[in-house]
Amino acid sequence: MTDRGSAPIPKHIHDAAADWLARRDAHPGPETEAQFRAWLEADDRHRRAYRQLEVQLHPAALLREGEAGRTRALARAPFWMRHRPQLALTAASLAALVVAGTVGLMHHASPVSLVPAAEAASYETGLGEIRSARLADGSRIVLDTSSAVRLALGSGERRITLERGRARFEVAQDPARPFVVSLPAGEISARQAAFDVSLLDGAPQVTALSGSVELRPRGPAGTPSRLGAGRSGALALAGTGRPASPADVGWVTGTVVLDGKTTLGEAARAINRYNRLQLRIADPHIAARRPVGTYRVRDPRGFARALSALYGLVADRSEPDVILLRKAAPTDRPGL
Repeated sequence: MTDRGSAPIPKHIHDAAADWLARRDAHPGPETEAQFRAWLEADDRHRRAYRQLEVQLHPAALLREGEAGRTRALARAPFWMRHRPQLALTAASLAALVVAGTVGLMHHASPVSLVPAAEAASYETGLGEIRSARLADGSRIVLDTSSAVRLALGSGERRITLERGRARFEVAQDPARPFVVSLPAGEISARQAAFDVSLLDGAPQVTALSGSVELRPRGPAGTPSRLGAGRSGALALAGTGRPASPADVGWVTGTVVLDGKTTLGEAARAINRYNRLQLRIADPHIAARRPVGTYRVRDPRGFARALSALYGLVADRSEPDVILLRKAAPTDRPGL
């Protein structure tokens, strides 16, 4: 193991530590742990960065679970997930709130219902973040970059509104309370299941990972349908969907997966969602290729280098915050 003492820890190592934290949470098991241990022991800075991340998370979790987290909004979001208890008061509930100190209001299509403030919250991620949160009922939410949800875990149901982006929901079993994800176009309901919901390309897309989910599109033409494990489909379309692919579900690992069906242009657009440095592929024939491979979403330069090597392209940086991949000219010099 390389010993760097108290040397400063570069940003890419902090990013890698966050990736490992998410990967160990999403894919526990001996293989993941062996790879993590190898990474941890390769450089003392890896161990320090991971420990710093754990220290950052611990007080944030205590704050959310403690009295302060239940009774007031957090002014600054913790590193792992921006989290703000929603407290909206009415005259009828003010006296009860003063006494109990833990009541919040959340409006649904049905009449206003009272839920504990710790169970009425908003979660959001910023650019480049993939974050995870454990809910009070034991369920887990993983949010993709630039995504947001609102939740209210009431006595009759557990309702989550996906406001933007993409999320994975791992639903803990609760026979008395269905788990409902609400969207403008409809709802997805489950009792015990794991599934992804995406608003990235307009029409909401749903992928069932385990168990099954009920799709309930809004509108007079909407027909409820059930999506089984390993299937993916649009919320608005009735039917059993199509087989899910690695490209559908690989985002939680911080990678874009090219499975022979995803084009390089689609991969570049996916990577662009995580970075201020944007990728452009000038040659439409290159952008339409469908190779097989896996790329880190936070590494647009690495993606550009790979495409440059594969297809003889030049990474043009003449525009700020843009990598333009184009055919080489005689006067070009190689490299980013």
